[in-house]
Amino acid sequence: MSQSLPTNAEAQLSGLLGLRRPVETPEQLIHGDLTGNVLFHPNQSPTVIDFSPYWRPADYADAIVVADGLLYHGAGSELVDTFLTGYQRLQMLVRALIFRLVTLIVWKGPDQEVPEDELTRFARVTHLVKMFERRILTENASAIQETGRP
Repeated sequence: MSQSLPTNAEAQLSGLLGLRRPVETPEQLIHGDLTGNVLFHPNQSPTVIDFSPYWRPADYADAIVVADGLLYHGAGSELVDTFLTGYQRLQMLVRALIFRLVTLIVWKGPDQEVPEDELTRFARVTHLVKMFERRILTENASAIQETGRP
């Protein structure tokens, strides 16, 4: 890890990086920061503001919203269960969590510690991701045994 990385964030970032696996998903133009950037009014269509263009897989935009919901808006494991319809989406969520943690580290500055409550949030969500990864791998192994195909 880089020497400018806060020591209290090294383990969390390393754990998330260790969850990354290769993906083969087409990329396209997406809004990379939808959470908090959609205005709602009861008599009008939702309006997207503050467009943050990213060239990523389409599921990455959803994964950022899911990560934000889990980290900062009180969403529970049912959100992960709804979002994770396959291994590619799990990997998008891993990448979204890495993005959010690295962004937090950069905002804090090179010699600043990341607040413990932030690291606790990331640890809780990382644990959820690991649980769902085991479930997806178990389901895929069962499908391969039954059909000979994933």
